[in-house]
Amino acid sequence: MPPTRVDYLQAVKKASPQAQGIAPALLEVAAVKAAELTGHPGWDRFLEQLQYLLNQAEKDAALWTSNTVNAYKDEDMRFAQRETVKFAAQVELLKKIMQLPSEIVKEFHAAQSR
Repeated sequence: MPPTRVDYLQAVKKASPQAQGIAPALLEVAAVKAAELTGHPGWDRFLEQLQYLLNQAEKDAALWTSNTVNAYKDEDMRFAQRETVKFAAQVELLKKIMQLPSEIVKEFHAAQSR
């Protein structure tokens, strides 16, 4: 029988502070889209690392977008706009890179079946 919610909450309370600090980071890294996973441990670990970078770039892009709106000086607004564009480009690039491993694995399997 799986643990109940009460069992889970008791286990979390007993966990060490180090384990509680690590768990959210692991969950954030592990949140790779199922469609992008390849089933190959090396590629999947690569995707987990990229997912972390993608999450960071998305947060930074959102932060700089809000900084653009809240800027008082023109030079601050221009700097925030440049940073917004930079992080938006990183987001797009990371998304494209994350599609590559599954395409590589598909092509590998297609080449083997020929």
